[in-house]
Amino acid sequence: MHFYKESSLLDFDDFCEPLQKGALIVAILLTTVFYSVEESSSSTNDRNDSDRLSTTFYNTTWPLKDVVATVLNEDLQNSNVSESAYNGLVSQRQPYGRTLPKIDIRTPSLRHQLSMATSEKARTLANYGLILEMAAKRMPRRFFNESGEKCRMMTEEWFSEEGVCLRESAVECAPSPHRSFDGSCNNLRHPKSWGVALRPFRRILFPDYTDGISAPKNSRKGRIPSAREVSLKIHRPLYVKDMDFTVMLAVWGQFVDHDMTATALSQGRNGEVISCCDSPPGRRHPECFVVPLGMDDPFYKEYNVSCMDFVRSAPAPLCGFGPREQLNQASSFIDGSVVYGNSKDISDELRTFINGELKMLLTPDEEELLPVSSDPSDGCNREEEFKRGRYCFLTGDLRSNENLHLVSMHLIFARQHNRIARKLADLNPHWKDETLFQESRKILGAQIQHITYEEFLPSVLPRPLLQFLNLTAASDGYFRGYNSTVNPSIANVFAAAAFRFGHSLLPGLMKLISNDTSSEEYFELHKMLFNPFGLYDVHFLEKVVRGALNTSVERNDVYFSREVTEKLFQENDKKGPCGLDLVSLNIQRGRDHGLPGYPEWRVPCGLTKIQDFADLEGVFDPESLKNIRNLYRTVSDIDLFTGGLAEIPVEGGMLGPTFTCLIADQFLRLKVGDRYWYENGEAPQAFTQDQLKELRKTTLARIICDNTDIGHSQPMVMRRAGLGNERKACTDLPFPDFDKWKERRR
Repeated sequence: MHFYKESSLLDFDDFCEPLQKGALIVAILLTTVFYSVEESSSSTNDRNDSDRLSTTFYNTTWPLKDVVATVLNEDLQNSNVSESAYNGLVSQRQPYGRTLPKIDIRTPSLRHQLSMATSEKARTLANYGLILEMAAKRMPRRFFNESGEKCRMMTEEWFSEEGVCLRESAVECAPSPHRSFDGSCNNLRHPKSWGVALRPFRRILFPDYTDGISAPKNSRKGRIPSAREVSLKIHRPLYVKDMDFTVMLAVWGQFVDHDMTATALSQGRNGEVISCCDSPPGRRHPECFVVPLGMDDPFYKEYNVSCMDFVRSAPAPLCGFGPREQLNQASSFIDGSVVYGNSKDISDELRTFINGELKMLLTPDEEELLPVSSDPSDGCNREEEFKRGRYCFLTGDLRSNENLHLVSMHLIFARQHNRIARKLADLNPHWKDETLFQESRKILGAQIQHITYEEFLPSVLPRPLLQFLNLTAASDGYFRGYNSTVNPSIANVFAAAAFRFGHSLLPGLMKLISNDTSSEEYFELHKMLFNPFGLYDVHFLEKVVRGALNTSVERNDVYFSREVTEKLFQENDKKGPCGLDLVSLNIQRGRDHGLPGYPEWRVPCGLTKIQDFADLEGVFDPESLKNIRNLYRTVSDIDLFTGGLAEIPVEGGMLGPTFTCLIADQFLRLKVGDRYWYENGEAPQAFTQDQLKELRKTTLARIICDNTDIGHSQPMVMRRAGLGNERKACTDLPFPDFDKWKERRR
């Protein structure tokens, strides 16, 4: 194992000269950031991807190697040093906060920012990340004296005395049968960092910033195409259905994604959203990274729009300075935090504290709905719905109202929690509220894990690879593969590019079906965004679910519906501004996060090296290759999101080899690196063998059936109903026997 110091960032001078007070404050805060990198080797192979994939992934070292940055002590925010540094460095940005125009609540830009909800805690941490980033850009002129002699670098011991660097060896973790809410104390070697909420995303490759610190990259040989140019010329509309899979595949993908990832977004003073395009270029907030729109843009020119708002992801604080990292607000583990929240405070807000149940709203029709969120400025609630007594909903995740399918899944799983709690209370009347809540939460988290690995992953990744990596549930017994040296934290590339493949699956029209014999209604996709109010109507949830079970996804490729490339977050009544382009935003997000170009991501996966466009023949589909060759000047400029979708899918899988590799690596880490994995036999958190046998009967179909009135469903809801997956009465679907949780009292 080797340790590399990013010396390119440390071209400093005058550091040893007497420092002014402000500079000393910065110096106290900073230490050189080190990355731990294992030696990596890859061999080139002249055969194309489809010829060699049968052996490539099986010769790759799993999990993939990564680079590791140190973590800032979360208690730093209370220190005088930190406060002084914040006042001295960040204050220069405050004028922007006083002069920025306000964003109208009806605009797509505001809705986009609210769909990436950022907590107050994340905003506080981002301020310290900003301190380090700004200091890193200032310090190069101070770190060397006139003769160029390097001064003694500040050491980690120095910083630990100042309370800056996190010392995990001092953290004590008491044995517990239940997870923490934020993921802490899962890994006993790294109890406050690996997989924990409000920590930086993990890196597989070093970030690629133009200035080595935070500026988004430029083209190697001149102008890089704008994200909108890439969207228009490569990701244009072309509608080809994938008749094997249903929209429920995309719905579950988003639901579980929100369980693992929540990228914090930069904000203005006091948490205000940032307006970019309404300000002249010289007066825009420093966190603006707008998408320029051409005068000849076939869509936006009709609205006289030349700029698409884009605000950068918030910088994560580190124990030192170096390249900008981004902050994941969610716990990385698949733990049900999307239902319960990633802190005890959030969870407590959702609980009744009676019989272990979650709060629900009981309608006059005796329908159970989620508790309401009555904030009129949340981008979801509307005055006209307020007057009807209809509000958006409150869940463990601030993004839950973002679309109708997503909030429906939140409702189903909140009902499922209460259903489990009631069964456990019947079986164990002596259990108190806390025991009922925690045991129900533990079971629900296990069911989410089981569905993800038994239904979702086999729909996306090739079965032989899943079996090779042991990413399928065992038929019996415990999983003995937990490895405390595997970091389960979510990779930056997973959140910012690879797992966004699901956006290409979205059809422009969604079905609503009242019952098995009724005619179908159609709903434009953009009209389902921030529009959960139909759930107040009797049996509307069933219409949404039946529609998702009977609507095919689009084929996974580079093509996207106009519903997401022109109408994203557009107001339903067409009176507001035109919508955003999700593809442009995805590409821009990858650049914002410093993701290296597409060819570099093939190397850790052991795939053939790409050095010029000719190397992409047999890797990209021919039409995409032609368009990419005409747009990008060099292969190194190809954005990963675009390159990953352009790849020819691997045999038996939905994705090309690069996204297949990156996604498989992440889900491997989430199983092997999770001490509370539901099949793990380690005490005190293990289920009994009998309980585990029952949990393996879990299907998403039965959970939907038990918590709605749909009546019938295909057993595998992410796959189209048909031969081998025929629709059945809900009562004919398997279900866990909760009698195995009856406590035998002595």
